[in-house]
Amino acid sequence: MVSPLKVFMGMLRTMALMLSSFLGFVVRPIRRISTANTNILYHDGRVLATMETGPPMRVYLPSLSTVGWFTGSSAEGEPPDETMGPSIGGPGIEGFHNEMTTAHTGELLLFHSTFIFPFVHYSIISSGCAGKHGSYLNQPVPGFTSGKMMHDFGVSRKHTIMLDVPLSMDPTNITHNKPAIEYDPHGRTRFGVFPRYCPPQIQWYETDPCCIFHTVNSWDESVPWGTRVHMLVCRMNSAAPIYHMGDLDAPAEANHENPECRLYYYQFPADKSSTITEQWALSAIPFEFPHVPRHIEMTAARFVYGCSMSEGNFATRQKSSVKIDCLVKIDVRHLLQVAEAHPPTQITGCVDQRSINEILATNDANDPIQVFALPYGWYAQECSFVPRKDGISEDDGWLVTYVFDESQLDANGNAPATSRSELWIIDARNMRDIVARVLLPQRVPYGMHGDWFSEEQILNQREVAEFRSLD
Repeated sequence: MVSPLKVFMGMLRTMALMLSSFLGFVVRPIRRISTANTNILYHDGRVLATMETGPPMRVYLPSLSTVGWFTGSSAEGEPPDETMGPSIGGPGIEGFHNEMTTAHTGELLLFHSTFIFPFVHYSIISSGCAGKHGSYLNQPVPGFTSGKMMHDFGVSRKHTIMLDVPLSMDPTNITHNKPAIEYDPHGRTRFGVFPRYCPPQIQWYETDPCCIFHTVNSWDESVPWGTRVHMLVCRMNSAAPIYHMGDLDAPAEANHENPECRLYYYQFPADKSSTITEQWALSAIPFEFPHVPRHIEMTAARFVYGCSMSEGNFATRQKSSVKIDCLVKIDVRHLLQVAEAHPPTQITGCVDQRSINEILATNDANDPIQVFALPYGWYAQECSFVPRKDGISEDDGWLVTYVFDESQLDANGNAPATSRSELWIIDARNMRDIVARVLLPQRVPYGMHGDWFSEEQILNQREVAEFRSLD
């Protein structure tokens, strides 16, 4: 994951450039600062790399050649298109900040979180800039009162869910020797739910303070009096990791006596009342970097996949790299049925209270939580699910992930140039069998997100007129 400190310092440098431009000291245009190195996705014939500090960057597969910035209707380096539509961003400061994008559907949904009022904007880009609703760009999301550290949001078929955690962001604080990020342990976490095409109808729900970097899945349920919205997230009770990713010491108020990062379930009411209907953990095991098979996102998917560890926690206060030695498959449907029969305590409750080592010890093929444990000294990264063609069950397919054997590290813990990672293909049905191991030509460093692209997607990429170069 990208260091928030680097993000904030980049924003600060950009603000200084803008101010200098207005004062007449700088006449050249401001360059985009995004490194586009956090996530990668496929939309409308384009493979797009994203990060919070700028618009998506189009890359071409399988060569990984850089095409150019994608601004909503086209990318730099593409052939001219007479039907080119509108773009995210625009002239001036406000337009620049609307390019600061996180994108997580023939539709591509994005939010733009900044430290300038109204703080959060929202865009929808349809395939070919067409479709029933067309493109819906740079719409303000009401209800935010300050800049926030936001990394993700929730999307169901009919609704969008914004996250407002008590983690404020203001890079200008650095000029006053104050932290750019501040966590308020006495603040509230809020969820803003609105119909996909209508942010002004947002309904806010408050709960205890927590941090959420990644949502897992969101889906709608029709009932006689309206539509319930369900949401799964990776919920932390500690803000320490956000400081540690920037190589900063976390203040005391950001730590928690018993840090945890769990798969949490939220249910928002159909009658639009102001109280969250259900909120508790499905499992007590550490759970982060989640994955839902792409073809069943935004539905009541039975299984979700993610990363875990046999020791430690994603919410730990220690400044050490996350070591993922377990991949997990959780039967959400089963655990929700258990919760319906035996409701957990709101907020603090947990459906399955076993540790990951207790689950491993059962070795039960029918356990609602299945764990693939890597050999000692081997560590994985975020996984992706690849469905079997004509599969007969939701989990009929494979998990793919990069793994690394740390016995290759030298005495100082550094990876020599000769070290190599592997791509492992794991049977998702039993979470035990390694179907194939592909030795890679080099090491793939830990961190960031990943995705799987099919041969059909690669063969159907949009045409490129010119690739970027270092010249």
